[in-house]
Amino acid sequence: MSRKVAYGGILLALNCILLLLVNVLPINTLFLLGLASLPIAIVIMEWGPKAGIVFYIGSVLLSFIIMAQKTQWILYIFTFGIYGLVKYIIERDRSFVEEYFLKFLSANILIIITYFILKPFIYIPINLITIVIFEISFIIYDFVYSRFIDFYNDKLRRLVNR
Repeated sequence: MSRKVAYGGILLALNCILLLLVNVLPINTLFLLGLASLPIAIVIMEWGPKAGIVFYIGSVLLSFIIMAQKTQWILYIFTFGIYGLVKYIIERDRSFVEEYFLKFLSANILIIITYFILKPFIYIPINLITIVIFEISFIIYDFVYSRFIDFYNDKLRRLVNR
């Protein structure tokens, strides 16, 4: 049990460091938010979705404290942060086509919610080019997320469990 708590704490600390870098580095914000979403996948793979929910809540609470730009915090909690849980739920016992349909549907719903929350605070241009860029970026993000899960299962898990 203490190993689980320690490992979860290290993953949460890594998550917080990546979110702190969002404050420090003015470029690559979306890349850093995407990296910060990866530890939740590890928690879900190691201890299941209930632990993933607890980790997500902890990440949301800590990131509220450490992130200077609350608009970036909102973007993190409604898109990148929750994606590990959404991906886990969607990828259980479904065909490839169903998975991608549900992933696109959930990603678009989450980004629309984020848009309406952020709209009073910042200007976000919405046009066909923006939508196409979002959809392509989502495909790339999901692919990289899946490759990270495979890499963790194939290589990193053995190193961590020693």
